Amino acid sequence: MRRAIWIVTALALAYSAVHFVNSGVLYSLDRQSLEKFDEQLPALRTHLATGKPVHYTSGMAQYGPVFFFVMHPMLTHASGPEQLSTWLYALALACVAVGFVATVATLKPLVEPKHRPLAIAWLAILWLNFTPLLGLLVTKSVETWELMLISLGAFAYTRGHRWLTAVAIGAASLVKMLPLIFVVYFVLTDRRTFVYTCVVMAAILLVAQGLYGSEMGWRYLPSLARGASGDSFGLRWHENLSIKAAITKMFGHLARPENGSRVAYTVVQTLRQTLWSLRIGDLAALWGAALYIWAILRRMPPSSREGMLSQWALTTVAMLILSPNTTFEYITLALGTISFVAVEAFRSRRRLAGDYVTLVCVVGALLLLGALLPRGLLNRVTLVPLLVRWSGYEHLTPSDAYDYYCFPLVGLFLLLAAIWRLQPAPERAGRLSAVARPA
Repeated sequence: MRRAIWIVTALALAYSAVHFVNSGVLYSLDRQSLEKFDEQLPALRTHLATGKPVHYTSGMAQYGPVFFFVMHPMLTHASGPEQLSTWLYALALACVAVGFVATVATLKPLVEPKHRPLAIAWLAILWLNFTPLLGLLVTKSVETWELMLISLGAFAYTRGHRWLTAVAIGAASLVKMLPLIFVVYFVLTDRRTFVYTCVVMAAILLVAQGLYGSEMGWRYLPSLARGASGDSFGLRWHENLSIKAAITKMFGHLARPENGSRVAYTVVQTLRQTLWSLRIGDLAALWGAALYIWAILRRMPPSSREGMLSQWALTTVAMLILSPNTTFEYITLALGTISFVAVEAFRSRRRLAGDYVTLVCVVGALLLLGALLPRGLLNRVTLVPLLVRWSGYEHLTPSDAYDYYCFPLVGLFLLLAAIWRLQPAPERAGRLSAVARPA
């Protein structure tokens, strides 16, 4: 039986390697796809050309100072868009590799030594085929940077390395805003790490203040806070699948396309619909935040490595659900969490044989989040083409419609349920690992 399992594993690894080379290497290198960077770089380009402090567009989400630190030397030395694209791809690939190694190192103690080679092989298969990750490699987007930093943060935190945790999470939070939820997590669970993270972020902002001016320095975080509520951060964009965006879509509709206008990809609402959707969306986000705090403080045992990782995983999923703006590619940030759930499901395989609810949550999450099937097949399995014809939104591609109807959001809720059901019981948490929360 073991030999048959390894044969299947070897075949899956061979397929995954070929698939990754084709979709994650050749296809990605063949396309510059720097649209996201083109949206975020004008402020830095103007600064480099004029030497004046950075000023970014009001009402538009601006990546943080760590993004500027990375892009500044690249813009200075790149000979053109093609070389810049190659450098960004190499950086993204390196970040994914480091993130995978850190995730394996974090999860390895949870698996019996005799099963570790098989577990690592299947984690590699999961990462090589993960659809949101392959999409990010095409766009070379900064979520791969955050994936690496969050993975390093989890590795450091489970080993009691507070300063390394603080550096990883502080830097990730100042690439884009999403990882700031871990700062809240540290407030709830480990105030010393919270203080260290604040020190790291203050140091980064102080350097940014000197290099780029106040909008990348002391004014950066307040501007994020102002933009996190209300109608902002692409809330009505069709690809947004956060809980607030899902509520917004319930109160509006997509306009019909006119000469390829982007309006056709934005939810159209009356003033009354906008006001109601914003109020309900903000209330839903606040209620979700309250439930998250309750879960961390009251329900999830923190005394073992598994308990700590359960909390970390819950925080990652809450980050994506409660964010003002979450797209399919952002789910890459939960790849470490998905790996943790896969390992926990493997460890609990005998119990899962009779626990169909948890099994459905695990398999459903893996399916809807793009871990089991290629994007085209996933669209067909979920009957997205039928929904497109029924709704009349035939200007949407199947992948656009998959995001518009928030299938990945359902997958995130299933992942949340899987984490909850797989978490260690309080009475046995201490026996699962000898590694406890940092003192």
